[in-house]
Amino acid sequence: MHSTPLTSHKLKDELLTHPLMLSVGSLGLSTFMSRSIYGMVDWRPVVICVSSDILAIGLDHYFDQKPMQLYALKTENREMTAIFNQAKLLLVTSAILLLFALASSPAWTWIMVTVFLAPALLWDFRLFTFGDKRQRKHNWRSDDSSGRNAFSIKRIPGMKAVIIGIIRGCGTFAVVNSILTHSTSSDPSIWDPTQIIIWSTINRACHAVMADVRDFHEDWEKQVPTIPVLLKSVFRTKMLLTAVHLGTMLLYPYNPYIVFASLYATVLVWFLNENSPRGLYRLSFHSQTLTALLYGGVEAAKWYTSYQMM
Repeated sequence: MHSTPLTSHKLKDELLTHPLMLSVGSLGLSTFMSRSIYGMVDWRPVVICVSSDILAIGLDHYFDQKPMQLYALKTENREMTAIFNQAKLLLVTSAILLLFALASSPAWTWIMVTVFLAPALLWDFRLFTFGDKRQRKHNWRSDDSSGRNAFSIKRIPGMKAVIIGIIRGCGTFAVVNSILTHSTSSDPSIWDPTQIIIWSTINRACHAVMADVRDFHEDWEKQVPTIPVLLKSVFRTKMLLTAVHLGTMLLYPYNPYIVFASLYATVLVWFLNENSPRGLYRLSFHSQTLTALLYGGVEAAKWYTSYQMM
């Protein structure tokens, strides 16, 4: 539980603004993958990815703010209560849209969503506890947020960022591919499925590490085994991220979009630190969104040029 109550502005950011802002990333990435690989944009994978993102992030933040909801009810804070009601509406609406899109999709899409969404929904869920019986009984009944004797997916040492990268990178493509797999693009493209999966997974994993840099002080205090905590240094973490981004550019030097995204992400690695405002870290998350917009702009310019020449 928070030592001091959050302000209404901060609560709104956690429950509404943050999930919606991150879902814009899923909107951009799913649309980008659809157009660059399959030459078309289908509403179903876009709606599935966006609504799944809102549900995964929104539910995690909603349950994390449960003490604040009790505080709002106890103090009869109407503004905070209204924010929780809006968050519920957002979650319910997202669930309805997800089910509607899935109902219009093939069975393989259901399997892909289950495989990649389940770990996200169970992200901070205490799967089991360890220690003696008395300790386990205490853990399940207490509100100890550190959960040091409880196992959850996010507490797998050093794997948090990797898992997020797989969910967001591979998962997004798996959903798009499950619906558009029989569609082919006749237009030449510098993109191919393997390339976009590897780049997206690395990009999303690196941003997850940046989010851990943002939360370094809190994670260090609770000894959450993120990569910055394991390396015991934000500087070492920045060196690692820089090496990964440089490696990505060396792997795909012929793709200007990947080079752009990697350079952009590298600049933010050194611009942001554990004391930077949380809102600025959204710039890091949206490196692929900017790349998608750049790709869309270039493609639109090509279409306009060819249209003028007709």
